[in-house]
Amino acid sequence: MSTLVCVDSPSDDAGNNSNNFSLERRTAALSAAAVLWPSSKDLFRDDFMADVDALDSGKDELGELLAKIEAFSQFTDSKEDELLKFPDLLVAAAHSVVLRWKVLNQLRCMALTDDLTGLYNRRGFLLLGTHHLRLGTRTSHPMLLFFADVDGLKVVNDCYGHIQGDALLVACAEVLKMTFRESDIVARIGGDEFAILAQANSNNSQETVLQRLKSSIDLMNRNVLAPYQLSLSIGVASFDVLNPISLCELLSIADREMLHNKTSRYNFRTSEIADVWPNGNDH
Repeated sequence: MSTLVCVDSPSDDAGNNSNNFSLERRTAALSAAAVLWPSSKDLFRDDFMADVDALDSGKDELGELLAKIEAFSQFTDSKEDELLKFPDLLVAAAHSVVLRWKVLNQLRCMALTDDLTGLYNRRGFLLLGTHHLRLGTRTSHPMLLFFADVDGLKVVNDCYGHIQGDALLVACAEVLKMTFRESDIVARIGGDEFAILAQANSNNSQETVLQRLKSSIDLMNRNVLAPYQLSLSIGVASFDVLNPISLCELLSIADREMLHNKTSRYNFRTSEIADVWPNGNDH
């Protein structure tokens, strides 16, 4: 598992540049995905992830309105037409408060969201997933953790460019959104790695979910114009409420099963095996 490293906060200019880059990257990926997977192009909406436009706009508006209200209240001999402006000032101040709350709420969401796919990021998955496991333990609801790895992403990046690689990730994210329920936690936790924590029941068994996922992938790949198709290697781990383990342990189990399934499905070239198992050791 990766280690959280704290770094100094970037300057405002650096943050703005980063936001602009993320927006441009996402826009390019959405456009490419809509072209390469034409049978599912209406899935790639402009609001795939809501953007925060002009976060700095109006940041002093509330302070100015409150100053006007305070100044207005100090005059006892105000004329009637000036008194009529007072309710408008209060309404404007209330509107500004609501707007700032929305911006802060969006910022909190951005801290837990992957800026390319609009899914939860690793931080969001660990935070919400840990809470769901505790809740599942208390309510005796078993859970399933699905670990998905996008096959061939490095090859796509190297041969066709990172825009098409990003488009492949966006397509994968949309497939997962089609497959899983809104109550499930769907996240991109690494470059080509996705994790989903779902509640297990008779209508949502491991076999049922995997079949639903296969159907979603088939739909995405229908009439695909790219010289490759979306393909995922999947690992699944079950959370037993009678023998609970941590979310990180659950991730590790699912990750190992995913790798086993991946190596079973494909004949890796020698170089690819070396990437997974250094020094050529067989496992």
